[in-house]
Amino acid sequence: MTDSNFPEEQQNFFTDEQDPQTVSKRPVFLLVLVILSSINIGISTLGALSGMLGYKPDKDMIKKEMLEFANMREQLEKGNAEDFIYIIDQMEGVALNMFKHFQLYNSFQFLFLVLGLAGVILMYRAKKLGFHFYILYTLGLVVLPYFFNPITGIPTILTIVGIIFGGIWVFMYSRNLHWLKD
Repeated sequence: MTDSNFPEEQQNFFTDEQDPQTVSKRPVFLLVLVILSSINIGISTLGALSGMLGYKPDKDMIKKEMLEFANMREQLEKGNAEDFIYIIDQMEGVALNMFKHFQLYNSFQFLFLVLGLAGVILMYRAKKLGFHFYILYTLGLVVLPYFFNPITGIPTILTIVGIIFGGIWVFMYSRNLHWLKD
């Protein structure tokens, strides 16, 4: 069933009809990445959606989280690793700011996750635009804590790990760029 108000290209985006030749040529690696990304983004979206629509951490949950940070500090002191306590202090500040702006934080996270899911779907449908959406999604999740915290309040190691992890996924998707069309 087609709607004459949309160009044929857009009509095919909303249907499951695909050219059998295109489906058979789809790289298996891309299919694996799409499945893994969809699972990850789907689970994360449920959490962000619940935080965005009303779930808010209560005082007991925040207190429990602060006790966890105190326990981590104690473990570092016992292990003679006092040099790394500042990272725990920064992580505690990030957590407190996230709790303070819980719904807004989850709203931004939800938007980035939707962008990532759109990117994955577009790449599955052989659209190169999806790769660019996926890059924006990856960078968005890395910079999200900077929206709510001062630059000096975020542990550098978290940013580096986020960039490396996201970069690995972007690199894996880039291995399929030859199959994607403009």
